Amino acid sequence: MQLLFKNAYVVDVQSPYHLQTVDILVEGSQITSIGDLSAMDCQSIDLAGATLTTGLAELHSDLGEPGNEECETLETGAAAAASGGFTAVGVVSNGTPGIENKTGVEFVLSKGESTAINLVPVGSASKSSAGMEMSDMFDMFQHGTILFGDYKKDIRNANLLKLALLYTKPFGRIMVHPLNSDLANNGQISEGITSTYVGLKGIPDVAETVQIDRDIKLLEYTEGSMHIASVSTAQGVQSIREAKARGLNLTCSVNMHHLLFTETAVSTYDTNFKVMPPLRTEEDQKALWSALEDGTVDCLTVDHLPKDIEQKACEFDNASFGMAGFEGALVHLLDKEKLDWSLLQKVCSSNPRALLGLPELKVVEGAIAEFTILDKNTSNLTGFASKAFNNPFKGTVSTHRVVGVYVNGKYLGN
Repeated sequence: MQLLFKNAYVVDVQSPYHLQTVDILVEGSQITSIGDLSAMDCQSIDLAGATLTTGLAELHSDLGEPGNEECETLETGAAAAASGGFTAVGVVSNGTPGIENKTGVEFVLSKGESTAINLVPVGSASKSSAGMEMSDMFDMFQHGTILFGDYKKDIRNANLLKLALLYTKPFGRIMVHPLNSDLANNGQISEGITSTYVGLKGIPDVAETVQIDRDIKLLEYTEGSMHIASVSTAQGVQSIREAKARGLNLTCSVNMHHLLFTETAVSTYDTNFKVMPPLRTEEDQKALWSALEDGTVDCLTVDHLPKDIEQKACEFDNASFGMAGFEGALVHLLDKEKLDWSLLQKVCSSNPRALLGLPELKVVEGAIAEFTILDKNTSNLTGFASKAFNNPFKGTVSTHRVVGVYVNGKYLGN
């Protein structure tokens, strides 16, 4: 079936229509024509100048299944991602069994066929994410997975990380979590003025920076490929900047909530803001924005980690870490007016898609039709598709809006 998107303001640095307002005709999953198509007689949607860019991709998020279906399912998580502007999600797992062999990969791919968007399995680097024995990474690679990491867990065994980096050199990339759990020592929030004020055990910056420095040393030794996820400190991004300058095959991501909130958000003991890595200082946040602008940061991520009411509506010390942000994080980030459209496309579409092994998207005739459509109109964030209890954006108002996404031949409008 043909569908005509009228008056679309295109953002695609690789397209000849970049920053132009045009009509785009799609048929199924292909772009068939671009230009002034106002005379065409077919089903149409007038975007009235809304921004249309290549489909946004989320690099690492937990969608509940398998094992935590009370918090989220692949179906509800995918629907939430689509509502938030994403056409693809890299699916990690905290559940049991995890994604550690071809069975886990096939489970996500099979169930993903009936979800709203494209789901890409991100495999564990070690069996049961225990950091003791390598997972079946080559087997997972043969079924389409090229990114491997123990989500939210540091690989404490340095030799295991060394071997994983060497083993995956021909076919994949290792994703590491920047936390030394021994130094974090059961901390609850970032160590500093706020942790002292509220009386909660702090996690020092050094718990992140020591781990990043160790992992970079191992990357340099092995000449492998590494992604450092969820960087949150000024010194952390500086170490990554210096490593990149030395030519290491290194990428990194920053969570949107670290650009939106600082450690002061936990001063009211709101467990929605208990995340890992913890929210940091205003100085750290400024450093993350600078690293995003100078290209040190490759990807922005939601890091959607859904929890149910029992895991969050409790004492702060007993609450689980994690924030569910598919519905709300992106539009509130755009409200900051610090992220231009071209940079958004790079860090939320082109770069994460490449790291997940997804095909490149371009707004040109004959290319894959997969779009995210955004505009600057007030949106009230209510009626969420996600099952998660822990979304701090519920009930908020944004000056930006996700108009909809087009993916797999279907338009999903909000």
